[in-house]
Amino acid sequence: MNHLELYIDGKDLQKIRECEDVYLKSYVLVQILFKDRKDPAGQPYLGHLKRVSSQMTTLDGKVAGLLHDLVEDIPYITFGDLLDIGIPENIVEVLRLVTKKKTNEQLTEEERLIRYGKEIDRIIDSGNPLAIELKTADITDNYDKDRLALCSPELQDWFEKKYSPQIKKLYKAREIYKCA
Repeated sequence: MNHLELYIDGKDLQKIRECEDVYLKSYVLVQILFKDRKDPAGQPYLGHLKRVSSQMTTLDGKVAGLLHDLVEDIPYITFGDLLDIGIPENIVEVLRLVTKKKTNEQLTEEERLIRYGKEIDRIIDSGNPLAIELKTADITDNYDKDRLALCSPELQDWFEKKYSPQIKKLYKAREIYKCA
């Protein structure tokens, strides 16, 4: 069973599966799955996905930008589900690299920051230029000052602690791995 069937009618899922335009297929998918979701600033989550996608320099990158939060944020969806509907393996591999591992652990703020730093290090250590470019685009949008201004002071402080050191590492990695 493809877990997308939990969210999308079988006939519509078949149309998505048959669509040869991978970008269009991905766009339709996130439009359906994120239509009612809001980001931490209270804005439509789809805006974040579109902005990340628009920062990417290749078609594969643009597709990955649209899909980068899907497995992480939509319950039950797997990378196998994406492969099943025709998302290319190289894009799914990038998504695997940037998707946070799910955990139910209760961590302190410091432990969460350390874990996030290790996740960024893992992406960088992969040497995958597309994954590094994608994570940079994701953090750049999450850390956008205009977007942050819509958040509570506590959330702004958290994002500063979380993203500031990591974006610096990613920009350095982009130079090393010749990312766009």
